Amino acid sequence: MIKFFRKIRQNLLSEGKTGKYFKYAIGEIILVVIGILIALQINNWNDNNKKNELEQEALYNLKVDFELNKKELENIIASTESSINKSLEILKHTGKNNSDNFLLDNLLLATVSGQIFNAQNGFLNDLINSGNLGILKNVQLRSKLSSWAPNLDKLARKEAYLEGSESELIRYVTKNGSWLNVDNYIFSKSKSDLKIPKSGFDVSNNDMLSSLEFENLVENCVIYHNINLRYQKEILKLSNEILELIQSEIDE
Repeated sequence: MIKFFRKIRQNLLSEGKTGKYFKYAIGEIILVVIGILIALQINNWNDNNKKNELEQEALYNLKVDFELNKKELENIIASTESSINKSLEILKHTGKNNSDNFLLDNLLLATVSGQIFNAQNGFLNDLINSGNLGILKNVQLRSKLSSWAPNLDKLARKEAYLEGSESELIRYVTKNGSWLNVDNYIFSKSKSDLKIPKSGFDVSNNDMLSSLEFENLVENCVIYHNINLRYQKEILKLSNEILELIQSEIDE
């Protein structure tokens, strides 16, 4: 093609058609510029397509992770609410409020069964660590994803306080009561093949209900469970907002 254009120019010059030569040269330059612009446009189109494909892949992966996070949080919140309710029931029967028909073994384990939220963050961490979070065009989505880790850190600190409070209560029961009796009651009500015997010692966990120290330890657990619940619900709200933004981007 280049040889063809060169031959035309040479013929025009040899025939002395200078005016036509310059018009032709200008036309050739315009064609070259148009060709370059078209090539750049095609290249940009291809780049945009690749970026869109990468963004869609990232959105689907994030959606999978945050749907798992949402489900896990909902289960943990339900468990935390159950722990709070059962612990409050214990506190209704301490000291002078104790009654013969109340069984502590039925509720005690729930007080020290706070769950830790282990978020599914693999793909989000990869995006952030590789500096590719910017492939997500939605600024609000990027902002909320960036706030995810700091919110998890806040919850983790509250979970640590609860673990400490639970450990104190566990030590108290170990010294003054019988975990064997607790497990005996729980396993007798379950479908497990494991049969846990009662304690070989003459001990009743209900005796701990007359202890002020026991009451205080249970109350501390209730407070920390409730603090965790508040943070768990905040993170669930954030997770739902992220999922809504992800879905809106996928739909577009």
